Amino acid sequence: MKFKHLDKLLFVLILIIVGFSAGINIIQELQADETKIPLDLEQNGTFSKWLTNIKNKEFGLIENGEEMSADSFTKVSESNIFNTIWTSTTSIDNDEARNEYEKNMELLKSYKTSAESPNEREIVNYDPSIRFGFNPNEVFFYGLREDRILKTKVVDCDVYSNCYFDRAGFLDNHVFFVSEVSLKGFSKENEATCDPTTMCEYTFKIHLVDLMNNQRTEYESKPFKGVFEDIKKEL
Repeated sequence: MKFKHLDKLLFVLILIIVGFSAGINIIQELQADETKIPLDLEQNGTFSKWLTNIKNKEFGLIENGEEMSADSFTKVSESNIFNTIWTSTTSIDNDEARNEYEKNMELLKSYKTSAESPNEREIVNYDPSIRFGFNPNEVFFYGLREDRILKTKVVDCDVYSNCYFDRAGFLDNHVFFVSEVSLKGFSKENEATCDPTTMCEYTFKIHLVDLMNNQRTEYESKPFKGVFEDIKKEL
């Protein structure tokens, strides 16, 4: 009988050890995944089409001939979106404000470079022109959230980095992404430029914006080589 009890005890201990080890592995995997593109973004239809388009281009090959994929991106930064300098809100409680909102929404919907939210009340515009008080290197959000009309810059880039915003899409009414291509390693501290007509190293960036949590998360791809003017034409 003693041996039977001992066997049961050993069996239970083995289960505990195995379960504990599995739990540690799961936690480690979850922690590692925090640096990668979230699954809901990876499975988003607009993002998937964008990534497939990238794979089909010559610049879809990155280091060592590896094909561009969601795993090619790594989280590089987090920041807030709303700022008193470039964010404005207006109540929609009067006819004048509502009419202006509806007029602006119709105009923005005419842009090919606009992405509309599922509820059709919000838009992200990434057009490379001066519009609505924003510059070509600035992406802005415009829309109705509860009873307030919100307009704010959500992403910008340095024109000397040969940057270009080429796609945006909503995951839901609160979260959307914007894709960007720009010179690898360009920053305020390292302003190394490149002629747009010559071969240089670039990276793609995905800006994931969460309006509910006032958060923008940036993911950057592994580098690839290309000519900026050619890349823009193919995106």
